[in-house]
Amino acid sequence: MSAAQLNNYSTASRARVKANKNTSGEEFGQLLDMARAVLKKSDCKSLSANLNGIVVELVTNSQHQYDFWERNWWLSDGKILPHAQVYSVKGVEGLEPSAYYHPQTNTALFINTEYYGQCKSWALGVAAAILEKRFNTLSIHGATASYKGKGVVIIAPTGTGKTTHSFRIFQHEGGKICGDDWAYIRFPEGKPSGPPAPLLARQPEKSLYMRSETQRELKWLREVFDKSLNENVVTTKDGCEYLRGPDCAATGESCVFERGMGWCYYSFGNSRTLVRREDLLGPSKVVDEVPVNLVVLLRRDDHSPPIEVLRPEEAIAVLRKGEYMILPGAGPKEKWGTLSNEPWYNPYLLELDNARQERFFRSMFEAWRVPCIILNTGVEGIEESNRRILSALENA
Repeated sequence: MSAAQLNNYSTASRARVKANKNTSGEEFGQLLDMARAVLKKSDCKSLSANLNGIVVELVTNSQHQYDFWERNWWLSDGKILPHAQVYSVKGVEGLEPSAYYHPQTNTALFINTEYYGQCKSWALGVAAAILEKRFNTLSIHGATASYKGKGVVIIAPTGTGKTTHSFRIFQHEGGKICGDDWAYIRFPEGKPSGPPAPLLARQPEKSLYMRSETQRELKWLREVFDKSLNENVVTTKDGCEYLRGPDCAATGESCVFERGMGWCYYSFGNSRTLVRREDLLGPSKVVDEVPVNLVVLLRRDDHSPPIEVLRPEEAIAVLRKGEYMILPGAGPKEKWGTLSNEPWYNPYLLELDNARQERFFRSMFEAWRVPCIILNTGVEGIEESNRRILSALENA
């Protein structure tokens, strides 16, 4: 299989572009008119997705965006008009790559950028805005998995281990994967009068939009990724971000290009692969929802204990602050390695309401009595942290 046969698309913008999440109606209307004029002259396509009952329509002249959208979501049956729209338009002259959101109409607009990660996250964000306000549903930027029938939600910033830990869980006998990036949790009206039935975390995506660098640790994923849709995977050694030479600076092993392979999944920190969940370990290892029996937060430093059990107030304080280190691919390159904040560890929320977020999490921890632990992956390895998660799940 040659590099030309790999289903890989290289985008001009290989990360999130500048964004305005509260664009005025006048400015948004002008930009949308310009975008629609381009769409009329190009091969325009539309496709509607069903995100937990919210129909979001993509309108685009980018085949790449269309292909990833189609593979990523459960599609709408067309019987319901869209609740929200996402426009992704390339070829708009005179404008730099950028993204805009108009809250009053639940409409997003991407101009001259085909990077799917931002398009996907804003689709989730616009559905979250509707679900939170109208349907008492919390949207969480987190991975979900189950082990022996009990479910865990792992909440952490992008690139800090959500996928790694959820994968470790579902590879165990009795483990199943739900999602690696997002979950919707709907709260019944009122507080439970007795021991509550577990809340349920539902997965809105039928595929996993994964950092392809995950293959560095899980070698068996290469064969899976080779059959998936890829974005910005490096196909020449000159494109590698790591030290050039016979050995790879990221792994200490011989370079895959030196071994005659036509591409490397971990040469660029923000290359992605869109993988059908059932292509990983088969459909029997996949579920679309899990009970919320445990919440796990992740942090990485050299001084905190390996594990702490958090009281509700402590968990809410950590989530509200959302402190994290910016990793390659998760922000501007000049900010890599610096500390930043993502309230509730969720950069996807297009209409952030801190009071509403706190109310949801407080209800989860207090009324539904979901335990919360925080693991420090800076002082323990993946295996040790994974054992702690499984132990906490079994005791939940």
